[in-house]
Amino acid sequence: MAERLLKCPVCEQYGKKEDMIREEDKRYYHKEYCHDRWLKDREATRIENEQWDALYQYIIKLHDIIVLPKGNITRLKDLRAGYLMKNGQKVRQWRTGPDYGLMLEAYLLADDSIKWCIVNKLDGSKDTKAINYGISIMIDKLNEAFARRKRKKEHEKQIRKTTTQDKTIKQELKSKNTYINNDDMDISSFL
Repeated sequence: MAERLLKCPVCEQYGKKEDMIREEDKRYYHKEYCHDRWLKDREATRIENEQWDALYQYIIKLHDIIVLPKGNITRLKDLRAGYLMKNGQKVRQWRTGPDYGLMLEAYLLADDSIKWCIVNKLDGSKDTKAINYGISIMIDKLNEAFARRKRKKEHEKQIRKTTTQDKTIKQELKSKNTYINNDDMDISSFL
């Protein structure tokens, strides 16, 4: 009897059971490429979920509410997904917009102005309109947050570069100093 072929959910190709790995989701993935890709996607999803949880908790705390309205969640998720204009229509993408960590950074930059607007312009309102107003202020700060993140990465890269240069200089100096021979038979000590 012929062996049953299993379908890989990543590449959607069929393969033999011995050429595949079974994961905890009870699916089989090809060993060489698909399994690694699935692991990377799973890790990216885990990180994104943690960032979403942090952003959600921050917004709830900022606006002093219990549950974030569904319309606001949809707006944030759409911002994360990103849109592309094709033939005059919006086409939803997948993970092409700013990530939730960047949105949280933008919220932190706009924290004072959002709090001021809640108190003075919105009279302490906690409805969807007030949260949308805060999201609009946050969107305004996204470019600044992105620029800060970029500068921070460049600064960390520069620090790593200088530390590796310092290590190589120290190693060179150490290697030059090790050539001095402290031998008992050395004539230079008598001169």
